[in-house]
Amino acid sequence: MELEVFDIIVFVTGIIIGFAGALTFRSLSKKGSSDKHRSAGATIEALQQELERRQVLADDHFLQLHAHISAAEKKLADARKAVLEGASSLATVELEKPEETKETDSDSEFTTAPPRDYAAKESSDEGTLSESYGLHRNASEEPSRAI
Repeated sequence: MELEVFDIIVFVTGIIIGFAGALTFRSLSKKGSSDKHRSAGATIEALQQELERRQVLADDHFLQLHAHISAAEKKLADARKAVLEGASSLATVELEKPEETKETDSDSEFTTAPPRDYAAKESSDEGTLSESYGLHRNASEEPSRAI
């Protein structure tokens, strides 16, 4: 009987140790997977922060560039004004003033116009841009369907 009791004790001990080992393995695997998820999340967050940082740098660069160009344009306008004032008081040559409304001239170049009909036609014919072009056929164009 002692052998049977010993077998039962070993069997129950094995089940308890196996159950404890399974729980330990499960908790370790969950911890490892959660660390992986955290590291993946941290990587995504780091990439997002890097992207935002680069966007801020690009925005700052273009704002500074715009400010420098605006300042250069103002200095150029002041220099032209000084040259014109100096030329009018010192020189006998009359200088032309630069056009200040160049933007309105450039806008007139890009105005739209209705499409033109460039198809060769007689004065009585309709052009290819007409809504009824090609809808009316002459009777002579249709083939005869006699048997």
